[in-house]
Amino acid sequence: MSKTSNSRRVFMLHVACGGAALATSTAFAADPVSTEKLTEADPYAKSMGFRLDTTKVDKAKFPRHTAEQKCSTCQLFSGAPGAEWGPCSFFGGRLVNKDGWCRNFKVKKAA
Repeated sequence: MSKTSNSRRVFMLHVACGGAALATSTAFAADPVSTEKLTEADPYAKSMGFRLDTTKVDKAKFPRHTAEQKCSTCQLFSGAPGAEWGPCSFFGGRLVNKDGWCRNFKVKKAA
């Protein structure tokens, strides 16, 4: 066997292993939709003033809050229209209630 064919064989082995590693890492990197519901007791949610019900937000602590601001009208909420719960990109895809609120509320822009 020549040195060239041995190098080619090693190269092809590396390509095959690299492709398999890439395919495996992509499969694990795909973030499935979370089924974990965010609660007000969660430390990060608490630090963001998260409430499951926008009408229960502390007006003194968050004076810019209005009752119209709720997760279902936030650009970070990606739940289906009319769904009770949906993923929030700000909270790592965890599910938030459509009537919830946090201080990171961003008005959903028209498409």
